[in-house]
Amino acid sequence: MTTPSDSDARRYARIRYRLVLIELVGWLCFLLAYQGAGLSAATARWVATLTHAQPLCILGYLAIFGTCSYVVFFPLHVYGGFVLEHRFGLSRLRLTGWLVREAKQVAVSAALGLLLAEGLYALLRAMPRSWPVFASLGWIAFSVVLARVFPTWLLPIFYKTVPITDVSLVHRLLTLCERTRLPALGVFRIALGAETRKANAALAGFGSTRRVLVSDTLLERFPAEEIETVLGHELGHHRHHHIGKLLVIGGFSSLVAFSVVNASSRLWLVPLGIQGLADIAGFPMLMAWLSFVGLVGLPIQNGLSRHFERQADRFAVAITRKPSAFAAALRRLAELNLADPDPPRWVELIFYDHPPIMKRIVAAEAAAT
Repeated sequence: MTTPSDSDARRYARIRYRLVLIELVGWLCFLLAYQGAGLSAATARWVATLTHAQPLCILGYLAIFGTCSYVVFFPLHVYGGFVLEHRFGLSRLRLTGWLVREAKQVAVSAALGLLLAEGLYALLRAMPRSWPVFASLGWIAFSVVLARVFPTWLLPIFYKTVPITDVSLVHRLLTLCERTRLPALGVFRIALGAETRKANAALAGFGSTRRVLVSDTLLERFPAEEIETVLGHELGHHRHHHIGKLLVIGGFSSLVAFSVVNASSRLWLVPLGIQGLADIAGFPMLMAWLSFVGLVGLPIQNGLSRHFERQADRFAVAITRKPSAFAAALRRLAELNLADPDPPRWVELIFYDHPPIMKRIVAAEAAAT
């Protein structure tokens, strides 16, 4: 039950695991150092000399803090996002192309992060006691809006999408959507091939913005029936209402995280000389607590996600009645994406939001027999 690229996949995965751990520990250390060394307080004081408007103070502070953190972690970004991907033949981007893509990602992430931070600090100022509840509701609303506008506003920033002209494939995929009572606007080709050999497909958007997205790498390497089973998996998430369930789980998790931060703040606000949670000078410690709580809850959240993925796999087999094609598609995806066939159990439990690829292949092949 192995593939020709197993050895590469294992080496690639081991390096990825180390990078994840380095980034997690490095991020927490950076936050604590920025707070403990007085850099956060100095940044907040300097920004306050420029303006007294709270939204502008937050904007100025985050611009400095974000620049510092990006500079510190830039070598890791280059290694993980460019050097490593080229080393294993996964990326086709030249350095200039990668830098352009990185700039787009930074710009979009900065804009969304600023929006979230401004909203959070507005709640901290206006509702110092009840802010965890409203911040959790705001996070759910933000996630819904983001999912709705993703295919029309955000995706085109990074990838060109055009309608697929293969009439028989489009008919096959849209018919599958109709059978599951999830009509789609159309089937679109995503130009991934210029950047990577990795392949993927998705059902993106809600209601009138819902559309089937298929990467050009998937179209070039996979037969139609395998593409159909991959879409069947995505349809399974919608038919089992996984998106709504994840929103509810995410909202509850956010409420727990915000409540823990709110309760713990009395332990560190005064010793650090911070006026309150609404004081932007305490931003690194606020992020450190949110990151820590999120890391503690990650195994539970990922365990639920793996359960949903298994449900979607079973739905794909049931709706298409092509378990052998689904198993073949999974095997081909594993080879293209260099998926680790047998990750360490602790890595799977903590970091995997999908079951390991070989477990999924075995389950599909068992359904075929």
